[in-house]
Amino acid sequence: MRNEGSKLRNLAALAVVAVVVAAMVGLAGCAQGGAEVSNENKANAKTVIKAASNVFASTESLDLTDQDSPATIDQNDPRFADFFSELQAYKTMSGLELKDCSFTVTIQSVTASTARGDSTQTNYRYTITGADMDVNGVGISYDTKAGFSSK
Repeated sequence: MRNEGSKLRNLAALAVVAVVVAAMVGLAGCAQGGAEVSNENKANAKTVIKAASNVFASTESLDLTDQDSPATIDQNDPRFADFFSELQAYKTMSGLELKDCSFTVTIQSVTASTARGDSTQTNYRYTITGADMDVNGVGISYDTKAGFSSK
């Protein structure tokens, strides 16, 4: 029994690392983009995206599957109220006011056998490919290819 829990924790940890790495790779192109975004505003938007990636990795369920990919997670959609509450409460979000936020995500299913061997568990990995948000009153868009730009 202990072995099964250990394997599931390892799988969950691996999924978290994969999401964070994917988000950071996407953020590497942030120097590019459309309209100029100040360093402070870019840093604030990066903080939101990194925090969102971590919340996505630890979220039990958004009632979305890989069949819904790509999906839009919108702050004004009541289905995602818990996600955005968790995001706002995330430790690195202190001092940031987030409004009118939406994330475009791809969803990938990850299925693994449990230690018992006669059952499997499916988890979903969310990768942010785009975002539109107002952070501290500043409108910012993000795209993995174009980076950050003013809305």
